[in-house]
Parts: sequence; C-alpha cells; structure tokens
Amino acid sequence: MSSISEKRIFNGALWTVGTYALTVALRFGSNVVLTRLVTPDVFGVVMIVTTLKIGMELLTDVGIGQSVVRNENADDARFRYTAWTLQVLRSFLLCTLLLLASYPLGAYYDVPPGVIQLAALTIVALGSASTALYYMQRHMQLKTLNIFDLVCDIASTVFVLVFAYFSPTVWSIMIASVVAAFFRAATSYLLPDARNWFAWEAVYVREVLSFGKWIFLSSMLVFLANSFDKLFLAQSLPLAVFGIYAIARTISELPATLVARVSFQLVFPLISANSAEVRATLRQQLGPMRLKLLLVVSVGLALTVALSDVAVAIIYDARYGEAGWMLALLLVASWFAILCTVNEYTMMGVGKPAYGVAGNIVKLLALVCLTPVGVHYLGLPGAILAIIAGEILRYLPVLRGQFAEGLSFVRQDLLLHLVFFSALAVFLLLRFEIGYGTPFDAISLPAWSTL
Repeated sequence: MSSISEKRIFNGALWTVGTYALTVALRFGSNVVLTRLVTPDVFGVVMIVTTLKIGMELLTDVGIGQSVVRNENADDARFRYTAWTLQVLRSFLLCTLLLLASYPLGAYYDVPPGVIQLAALTIVALGSASTALYYMQRHMQLKTLNIFDLVCDIASTVFVLVFAYFSPTVWSIMIASVVAAFFRAATSYLLPDARNWFAWEAVYVREVLSFGKWIFLSSMLVFLANSFDKLFLAQSLPLAVFGIYAIARTISELPATLVARVSFQLVFPLISANSAEVRATLRQQLGPMRLKLLLVVSVGLALTVALSDVAVAIIYDARYGEAGWMLALLLVASWFAILCTVNEYTMMGVGKPAYGVAGNIVKLLALVCLTPVGVHYLGLPGAILAIIAGEILRYLPVLRGQFAEGLSFVRQDLLLHLVFFSALAVFLLLRFEIGYGTPFDAISLPAWSTL
C-alpha cells in the first residue's frame, strides 16, 4: 500500500458499516424482545457482569491484534504461532483471576458469583480463537472479516433469545454468551490460513510486548474511563433503575462503536501502512475522506438525539420510559467520543499511542472528580453531564499530539461541531414547534438540588 486510496476506503467502509448496521439491527431487535421476557433488574446484573469481564480483558491487553497489523514480521509463521500462544496463555490467566475474584465481586455488587464465573469461561473460549481474524484486518480482507462477524452475531442473538425464552433469567443469558463464545472460536478455524499451534520465539515476544505496553496502558485507561460511571452507579442506584440506564447506555454506545470499528479495521491499518509518508501528504490524503464520513455521522447523530425519547417510547414498554432522556444526553457524549476515537486511531497508526493514553487519563480524572459531585447535586443527569465533560477534556491531549505530529484536523473538527450542534438545534426547534417538546423535558432533578 503506497498511498491511501479513496476507493479502497470506500469499499472497506461500505462492508464495515453495512454489516455493522445489520449487527445493530439484530442486537437492537433482540434487546427489545428481551425487555419483554426479563425484568429491568436482569439488565442491571448483565451490565455489571459484562463490565467486570471486559474490564478484566482490557486491564491485561498487550495489543496482540494491533501488533499483527503493524509488525513487519507478522507474516512469518513463527510470529503467528507466538502471537496465538500469548493469546491463549493470557486467556487462561484472566479466566483464573476472574474465577478467584467472583466471590468478592459478587458480594460487593450483590450479584451471584456463579454468573461471574460463567463470564470467565467466555474469556477462555475467545482466547482460543484463530489469529486469522487479525491477519484479515492486516491484509484489508474486510469483506470476509465482516461477514464472519455478522454470522457470529446472528448465532449469538439466536442463542440468547432461545435460552431466555425457555428460562427468562440472568443465568440463561450468561450461558448463551458462553455458547456463543465457543461458537465464534470454533468457526474462526474455518477461515483461510487459520491454523495455529504453540510456539515461543523470544524476539517476537519482546516485539509484541514492547508495542503492547502502550496498548496495555491505553486499554486499562479506556476501560476505567468508559466504565467508571457503570461501576459507580451500580452501587448508587436501585438495580431496576440501573437496568434502565444500562439500556440507554448500551444504545448510546452504538454510534461511537461503529466509528471505532471503521477506525480500527480501516483507518488504523491504512495509516500504519503509510506512516512513512510526509505528514502533510498524509493529512492531505486523509482529510477529505475524514470530513465526508464525520459530516454524515454528525447530522445523523443530531437527528437521533432529537428523536431518542420518541424511539424509546415506541419500542419499549412503560417500564423503560426514562431511558429516553438518558439516551438523548448520552448521545451528545457519544458525539465528542467519536471525534476522540478517530483522532486516537490516527495517532496509533503513526506509532504514537501515548497521546490517546494521555487523553484517557484526563477523562478518567474528570469522571472521578465530577461524577460524585454531579450525582450529589443533580442526581443521574449530573452523572451523564460528567461523562460529556470527560469526553470534551479527553480531546485536548490528543489534539496536542496531532499538532506535534503535523496531523491536526482542528479546523475540520470545529466545523463538524458547528454542523452537529446547528443540526441538533434545528431538529429540536422543529419538534418543539409542532408541539412535541424536546427529549430533555422529562429530566427530573432531585428536590433538594441547590441548582
């Protein structure tokens, strides 16, 4: 890859966005069905357990997949086998740690330890999957990669719904997750060049861990920054209310997850392959395509914010009504998260992940300081406002890094902010004028609030 091809990016983005849209539709549909089968407190337990599992995974992430994408020796069979060996060993270590921690964590969050132990089994299953998935990303085989992900998502949805239909409990949902994880691992060996075996090449281990130290630190901070509200509110809110928040939080993450998926599967490997280019040339090639993508996202997200509570009222029953205003505020936070994510993967592509680490440190510190204050004075709305503030502050260190590396898009980002908030204002005004108010009308503050 000697240059960034707009056609190649368009084709890759089309497959990534298209299959992700189908995945979102599946997850959203299954989520709606599940709300008819289980009670809100089950969603709260699932959110807690899932957050703990993801946290365990990210707190020990050494960037095996990213190393495969970036390392010049990655096509050597010994590198492939060494990377897989590291992945398997890590998964068994994580499973053991989570099994041991299940009892104190279960007691702290008042959830059954057995549910956490089931989540630990999914780590082992996914850790045994073939490294072929990383190599498809390295070689930009995005069509095959995204079709594989879609098939696994369909299977996972079927497992969860069938198990929950016959037993509408948190146990059935977690057992379905274990089955889905083993299904994904097994089918990964049906992909081209999927063979793996144990190997230990010391020089490759050092290369993976050398690059991975930044991925480890970044992943740890990403988890803490993205999950602090969940871990804090799980102890501060009644389980049923937290379950409603979990619904809104999960939906609000979908736009940012889509952009992160495009950035990881497409932007990151493309920039990595062209990182030797003069920065001005790289920025000139990337800028127009970046602007087109984010303009579409900004207008679409603004419309979604304006109609979020209407969608919740139509799709969910009355028990989940409060998720409407929560979703509207959380989607505003998602807008800032989207810009940060694109910028962080740009910096990672040129081998400078440290700026993303700095951004997440700032975000985490902001959340730790602002969330308790926000909850004290404004209740749950205050916690969500703290998330928005954290995403805004996260942007600043990454921006500094972009200036230092000659890859700044600050003018473009200011234009995108203007488009997003202008579009949001227009949509809200139109809605207000036809007599439907705004999605923020249902926000209620504590009676004792001093504001």
